[in-house]
Amino acid sequence: MKREELVHYIDTSMGAEQPTYALIGDGVSSMTEEMNPEEDTNHWINYADGDTEVKSYTPSIEVEKQDCVDDDMQTFIDKMVDELPTGTAAVTNYVRFRLKDAITGADGKYVAYRRRCAVSVNNTGGDAGSNVVNSIKIGGKGAAVKGYFDVKTKTFTEGEYSAGA
Repeated sequence: MKREELVHYIDTSMGAEQPTYALIGDGVSSMTEEMNPEEDTNHWINYADGDTEVKSYTPSIEVEKQDCVDDDMQTFIDKMVDELPTGTAAVTNYVRFRLKDAITGADGKYVAYRRRCAVSVNNTGGDAGSNVVNSIKIGGKGAAVKGYFDVKTKTFTEGEYSAGA
């Protein structure tokens, strides 16, 4: 699987009743979703090896986007940089799916995961003569919800796909 086959969208409406999803892509040359596991490790005196227990995950994504395309994602980042929202004003959702998880017989629909997140601004700027680069952090809040994403309508629906949906 190539990197372009792992797709991320973010809700740019910032919690409005009707989400507006924008593709995270143009202007982003590298992006990794860090899972940030919280672990407990113990090592007892009567064993040669330790013992690890995974307690939880708090996924986060650092997005460094070059301001090279005037799209919905750039408009969202510009607003974040200008307003520097905090608390509930910085909360939205992101959706992640793999193109190989296309739903058979459902053109443009993919098994997907939606996660609440807090978006913070890291920095904005860049070198002389270059496009502005903005950096944001998308920090996960709670467990992901499984459903499906329709790339034609840019909508996420919770639960299993049904042909009548």
